[in-house]
Amino acid sequence: MGVKIYADAGSNLFPEVLKAKDLDIKVVRMKLYIRDQEYNCYDENFNTKEISKLFYEELSGNNNIRTSLINPNDYLEAFKDDISKGHQIICVTMAKGISGTYQSACIARDMINEELGREMVYVLDSATAGFGEGIQAIKLAKEAEYGKDFSSLVKEAEEFKYKVRSEFTVDDINFLARTGRVNKVVAKIANALKIKVLLKGSNESTIVSTAKVPGRKLCLKKLAKQCVDYIRKPEKQTVYITHCNCLDDANKMKDELTKNGINNVEIYDYDLVTGSHLGPNALAIFYVGDNREFDKGLSLSLNKEKVRQNKLAK
Repeated sequence: MGVKIYADAGSNLFPEVLKAKDLDIKVVRMKLYIRDQEYNCYDENFNTKEISKLFYEELSGNNNIRTSLINPNDYLEAFKDDISKGHQIICVTMAKGISGTYQSACIARDMINEELGREMVYVLDSATAGFGEGIQAIKLAKEAEYGKDFSSLVKEAEEFKYKVRSEFTVDDINFLARTGRVNKVVAKIANALKIKVLLKGSNESTIVSTAKVPGRKLCLKKLAKQCVDYIRKPEKQTVYITHCNCLDDANKMKDELTKNGINNVEIYDYDLVTGSHLGPNALAIFYVGDNREFDKGLSLSLNKEKVRQNKLAK
């Protein structure tokens, strides 16, 4: 009997990613609706490039875009085959502060563990999403292949997750404000000052603002610099850049990283589940550091930025 690794469709682990990396990770699918056409993320026949382009174009026009929450029965159905074979499961989910998927997985976990009278399923709150979740699932899958036991994997996973840094920017912060994922007051001020906001996945499983920057170009440079400043052992890890239909900006960010000696960089479309809340032209970067913190002097407050802008205008 072994340990099987699961993730949800917010992990950015598209079928082609799993195939290319030869990863034994099972992704619990979520439904996606574009103009009422239903798609399953991520069926084997899911055309990531084609659907991503359509998805973000439709999102730009504020057309009917919906995603569905994974319910407990979805997890029970996904887990049943491995459980019947006696395998234990570690299921990585999106941050519990931004999605109800974690809670659904926990309900399924409790039902299985109670019925079998032992811990067969462990649910890991990744405290992030996208490739931040994906990096954690990938590490677990590789460790499981080495034959590590269930309890050791769980312990390592809980220690590792807060080293995974998920940092991003959005073109229109109102997408996040509408769903309560960032403070509406912060969004209103940012738009009024015409500044771009840098955000991150926090240790509390929420999205927090880390800096406010005048203009997208400078924002992307700062996002790249954060990675350069905080990455740990870049020669031994892969940095993931994901984008919401803004490939040119993703390539520019990759060039910035390469100039600074970070060479193992992969670019993908941003996962559609959480991408629907970020909006078109959002750009994210995921990597491993020592923790998720920033130096105190890094963030730029809204008030300081407003003063600086006023001085420039005089």
